[in-house]
Amino acid sequence: MLGDFWDLSQGHCLYVLPNGSARPVNVQVNEAAVVLKFSDGLSEQDTGMRCCCRGKRPDESKVTKELKIPDLLGVVLDPEKALLRFVHCPRRSSVRVREDVILQIQGDSEVLKQTDKWAKELSSKCHSMKGPRKYRVFINPASGSGQAQVKWEIAKELLDQLPWIQLEELRTTHAGQAEEVAEKEVNPESCDGIIVVSGDGMVHEVFNGLSKRPDAEAALRKLPVGHIPGGSGNALATSINHSAGESFGALEAAFLIAKGKTQPLDLMTVSQPSRPLRTSFLSLSGAIISDIDLGSESMRFLGGLRFAVYGVYCLLNPKPLQAELTYWPATASTVPGSSPPPIEEALPEGPWVTITDSFNVFWAINMAWASFDSHLAPGLSMGSGTWKLALLRNASRATLTKFLLNLENGGHVNLEKAELLECKAFRLLPQGSSGSRERFSLDGEEVPFEGIQLWPSLGGHVLGAFSEAPCDGVVSAL
Repeated sequence: MLGDFWDLSQGHCLYVLPNGSARPVNVQVNEAAVVLKFSDGLSEQDTGMRCCCRGKRPDESKVTKELKIPDLLGVVLDPEKALLRFVHCPRRSSVRVREDVILQIQGDSEVLKQTDKWAKELSSKCHSMKGPRKYRVFINPASGSGQAQVKWEIAKELLDQLPWIQLEELRTTHAGQAEEVAEKEVNPESCDGIIVVSGDGMVHEVFNGLSKRPDAEAALRKLPVGHIPGGSGNALATSINHSAGESFGALEAAFLIAKGKTQPLDLMTVSQPSRPLRTSFLSLSGAIISDIDLGSESMRFLGGLRFAVYGVYCLLNPKPLQAELTYWPATASTVPGSSPPPIEEALPEGPWVTITDSFNVFWAINMAWASFDSHLAPGLSMGSGTWKLALLRNASRATLTKFLLNLENGGHVNLEKAELLECKAFRLLPQGSSGSRERFSLDGEEVPFEGIQLWPSLGGHVLGAFSEAPCDGVVSAL
């Protein structure tokens, strides 16, 4: 045990109070927590933390506080100031907060040396990183309602406390820049991942840049992508946080990145007659969903609220999608071939199912959340090899309204007309001429309103996973 490795209970520590004064404290470690024992009866106000004896009369000779290992990201010694920092992010009402603990170490150079060794040993129990990590950070200052920089400052302040994490920042100045850098400049041999501080559009750029590289398979394997929610929808950050049991927020996203675990992400090759091949990580939508997503672009200053405001307008005059949908069911005993057929050609033989109809809602999704407030596919893992198709056909305005209002809690799946199909690949062919409000949204970005096909492609990885994820999900040294 760490407590046996180096004993910090022999008068080596002073707990530094918010006002700068210090009190003696003993530190012990067990398998679940770091235990701070104050001998002079510190109050909750003194410690700035909740005392474990809250609600009871405390023992006058001792107050105990536990820092749970799952809430710790590491322990760092500043040898010049002899300060030991516990980087601590506990949950308060389901939301993580910063409650770092700072101890003043008393003793000579040998005490500091042993303390540093103890801190590194304890840190290795708090995260899954094997060695230093270096991340490229792409920040879009114009994303969403312009809050990306504020969100990044929250995340950066946390990550900067961990010396084994190095950050190289890039503030993008134009659309497509993140894709260019991911394709041509990021070196998988000297970089351990990419952190996106923006909306899902920049995540789309990064995965397309990685997919276009000559070493695409290796790059997608070696460069997991993290997402600090800085846009309007933030589907990836929401899905990662939710899958890891965390609330939605910039601090929670940074906390998961610092924990160091990854999880797989399915990617799809996207074919259209008028465009080069693209890569999708998130979704394809048509009818009212793409109308709301793309039609509200001029309201970005409202942040996520833009979807609700413009959605009211679309409900008053909904535009259905007339189309032919052909999909490969996830329940089939076989899977589509590894190479997508040209979209101008017939689909290869297989267990295809075709639906030709009027779709009030067409929404294909690769993960549980389509945005921070749209729980479109409850239970869907982003690495399951399955996409879900949320459909609503020939529905009344009342049913369509119920569908949209129930998206946040996932209740839309219980509506009588709602369909949630599972597939491995699909092709969607619009029927009739294109109108001004007929459009497709791919990962939140507009693409031509024409035939479109999504086919399984190379898989990627994302930063952030449940703390009990298996060892093969650990970010290891490459």
